Amino acid sequence: MTIPEWADPTLSRDLPIMRARGENQDLEYIEAFPSNVRELAKEVAAFATSNAGTIILGVSNAGDLVGLEECDSVAARDQLLRRLEGICRGTIKPSITPVAKFAVESGSAVLVVTVPKGNEPVYYCHNVPYLRHITESRPAEPHEVAELIRGHLIAQRATPRAASDSAANALLSELGHILITILIYAEEAEERMLNPWLELWRSEYSYAASELREMGAQDIAVEEGISEQLLQLAEAVDEAATLRLYLGSGERLSQLVRSAEELTLRLKASLIDGLPLDADAAVVMRDLILTSSRKLSNLVDRSARLVEEGRIEEVQTEASDVGMQLLQLSYYKIDLLSETARSELRDVGRRLHLLETARVYMDGGESVRGILAEVADCEKAAERLASLVESADRSRDSDG
Repeated sequence: MTIPEWADPTLSRDLPIMRARGENQDLEYIEAFPSNVRELAKEVAAFATSNAGTIILGVSNAGDLVGLEECDSVAARDQLLRRLEGICRGTIKPSITPVAKFAVESGSAVLVVTVPKGNEPVYYCHNVPYLRHITESRPAEPHEVAELIRGHLIAQRATPRAASDSAANALLSELGHILITILIYAEEAEERMLNPWLELWRSEYSYAASELREMGAQDIAVEEGISEQLLQLAEAVDEAATLRLYLGSGERLSQLVRSAEELTLRLKASLIDGLPLDADAAVVMRDLILTSSRKLSNLVDRSARLVEEGRIEEVQTEASDVGMQLLQLSYYKIDLLSETARSELRDVGRRLHLLETARVYMDGGESVRGILAEVADCEKAAERLASLVESADRSRDSDG
């Protein structure tokens, strides 16, 4: 069947596979575009709080293709997108910017909404905080909100900051985080070429482009003479995020990703790598590696029970979250670890981060055992790194 020009061909091709996966930690089905905005807003808010995820409108809870009637004209499709934009900017606080595309299967159209993990700790729908828990988007309990905020503050502390508190260095510290996120997903692009992971990383790029444009418009960016560079990078990243995919477009997409990656590396080298870090940077690095090692050890201890309860996706999500933190840390040049150890840190981080993309098959549990074995192996590597940083920290203290 011919895919209409307004539908995304890759998503259209992958839609039967995505429907067959069933709802899970990162995938939600909604049968029709809800008349009550809260029904969709809470799903978007939950993903923004917990983890990047995909919402397919036009598919039943059982994964059956229903289709959206409101897609038969340009005006109707535009109206759906405007309603979605209104929900994400008005109903959800803080606002979040998802990526929305249409897909067509057997003549029926659906709307695929890809939501990035937000930069804020908690997202609200009508003043109610929401989070994602396996197949459910539910209100967060007060203690869960407190834990999310606490984790956010720890993560902020875990990002090395410029030594100066000036507005320029504050901007550059924030920029460093964005640039590193772009680099992480560029290096993982090949492993994320299947949906929903393809759309998820492109969603991260769209979000990064939006943040770069926002930063480039700030007075301090203009005063520092970096506004044009930020806007140039935003365009390059956005081009990779919004390329219309077609059969054989992989080479063009790879070129755009590499181009954005090269610009990012140059900007990071000129603006971030020489930025003096605060005196606590080594302590932050040590604490995060030690904490990550403990988190993985705890996850390994709980993994058998989680699998028995049918919660393998929670194992993948938790491991991936730890991996992202380790990956981000590995891009900072802090002297507590040798170059070899920092390379190992990045390798462990990437292996963990990509676990969210590991598919679970009906193979007698072999694929699940493979995931658990990877988590256990990364836990041992993280434990080795934790021992290294503790040893280096003791040596530094004795020298001091």
